[in-house]
Amino acid sequence: MGELLASFEARLAHARQLFFERGQNPAGLVSAPTIRSWERSLEYGLRTGDERVLTPVSRQEAQIVTERNRRLIACAQPEMEKLRAAMTRGSWGIVCTDPDGLVVQALCGTGNAFYNMKQIFQIGRSIREADIGTNGLGCALIERQPIVIQAAEHFLDEIRPFACASVPLFDPAGGLAGILDATRYCDGSPVSVLEPLAIAARAVEKRMLEALDGALQLSFHTRAELLATPLAGIMVFDEDGRLLGANQTARQLLQLAPGRDPEQVFAQLFDCPAETFRQALSGRLTHGALWSDSGLGFEARFESRERNALLARIGHAVQTLHDTDRDASRSAPATPPAPDVDGPAGRALHIARRAFARDIPVLINGETGTGKEVLARRLHEESERASGPFVAINCSSLPAGLIESEFFGYEDGAFTGGRRGGAAGKFELARGGTLFLDEIGDMPLELQGRLLRVLQERSFTRLGGARPIRFDARIVTATHRRLEARVAEGLFREDLFYRIKGVRVCLPALRERADRATLIEAMLAREAAGGAAPRLSTDAMRALMAYAWPGNIRQLNHVLRLALTLAEGEAEITCEHLPEEVLEDNAANTPSPATHADTGGMCLRELELEAVKATMARCGGNVSAAARSLRVARATLYRKLRLFGLLD
Repeated sequence: MGELLASFEARLAHARQLFFERGQNPAGLVSAPTIRSWERSLEYGLRTGDERVLTPVSRQEAQIVTERNRRLIACAQPEMEKLRAAMTRGSWGIVCTDPDGLVVQALCGTGNAFYNMKQIFQIGRSIREADIGTNGLGCALIERQPIVIQAAEHFLDEIRPFACASVPLFDPAGGLAGILDATRYCDGSPVSVLEPLAIAARAVEKRMLEALDGALQLSFHTRAELLATPLAGIMVFDEDGRLLGANQTARQLLQLAPGRDPEQVFAQLFDCPAETFRQALSGRLTHGALWSDSGLGFEARFESRERNALLARIGHAVQTLHDTDRDASRSAPATPPAPDVDGPAGRALHIARRAFARDIPVLINGETGTGKEVLARRLHEESERASGPFVAINCSSLPAGLIESEFFGYEDGAFTGGRRGGAAGKFELARGGTLFLDEIGDMPLELQGRLLRVLQERSFTRLGGARPIRFDARIVTATHRRLEARVAEGLFREDLFYRIKGVRVCLPALRERADRATLIEAMLAREAAGGAAPRLSTDAMRALMAYAWPGNIRQLNHVLRLALTLAEGEAEITCEHLPEEVLEDNAANTPSPATHADTGGMCLRELELEAVKATMARCGGNVSAAARSLRVARATLYRKLRLFGLLD
């Protein structure tokens, strides 16, 4: 690796000598975009020894940039998280900018290796060539193509240690939306992350399209197997067939120029029967074939808002079946199925109650769905603070740039777009009650220090304010992670860990509980809300006991609620009323629901599916009316809707 790096640096040193000292073109030693970027950097009046990237960005500037780019951050953040998880061993930092070249989000690791990277990629930092010379992000902004810039290819000496790969992001109108980038320290090895970066960029663009208020989304490609991938062309149309937006693949396949053209309508973009769009819009057509004006054939998939609304109405119909019963049950205290009442878990729960009463922080560990928030509410409701508010915050679901204002609130004029008069944060709203910090293991490291100060000093200030506000709330935290491991990895502050771990309660996973059968019966009775609940058949109970329950109690509650709905009017809940994933372990003993016969090229199940879909559409999503029209019991129709995937 050392020889590779030395050879790489020698080639770049020769290229820089030719360009900067002799005024010659170093073609063949560096890429043409790099040479053009060097030329632009000189035209901007920059010098290679300038120091421009380690200066601080003010909190107000960062807040303004964050508020202005909420939609971009919301679309980019999930894909950036996926990239960071996939590239964690390469010590990459993942960065996103807006079209003006300002950093809107940066996900970097911890420790000395990432210190300078975090300083460079502060929210609000300008990475434009005019400000910091040749770099991957700034060059990609101008070239509008994927760019790799390494080591001495950078114009400024102070960012030479880095290697960065950058790809453009395009908005639904085909304009530049920003840059997605991966940066690490350069070791001379080839940068081979452009492909995952490009795929992530396409996924971000898809999220932007899905955010449009469109009536029909079209996915298409010349190859059917690519329809469900980021490589598919995607277009969004309004109910009159006008094009609202398209991704780059769609524009390339149809040779469309960037920009929103009101004359671009479905009927002119594709050579197909006139009724195709209306059939797709109504949900009657979900797959088909399309042709461009040039004769290029595509496989297409249609997703209509009208069909989605119909499915939502079907789901709503199921939801309302037990609303009256659930309304009655809401008046009772929300108590979770308790952990084992005897043994270490029961003793820990008893200690947690006593610790909470004495304002000692409680940390709840457990997998997703084990009832961490329900237990936190129980501690609150059984305490002297029950009359105060219970305020819950999921620390993993807030963008890093907004989490401070969400926690601590802000004063009037603290940032552009803020509410007039300012706003109270969750720490302030929890006054006199309980503050529940869920998934605290995913809290950004930079915020952990401020949280520690609040817990120690029992006061905080709003963003843009100077007046201290007294913090008066009991603290309960929860996480599915092992915080000791996060501390060892440098992802969680050790001092904060010991500050929140006054008492730790570990909720067992459902699969680990010895009382599963009793718990299932108790939850079934509770869901029936005092009514006569159907009994569980032997096979159904066996399937419930054999299932691993990755979603734990939350998933079990959903499964039992659905089973009660589907078994309405019947004496017994059978395997037919359970979701397919629960039955996978017993699949060998479960007969296939599809009965095939040669009926005009369609199986009986397909004919039945078409009949159900058509009847539901004709009845406007009214399950009772559709059941009467089909002359079947409502419970039977619900089973068919679930079987055909038309019911969430």
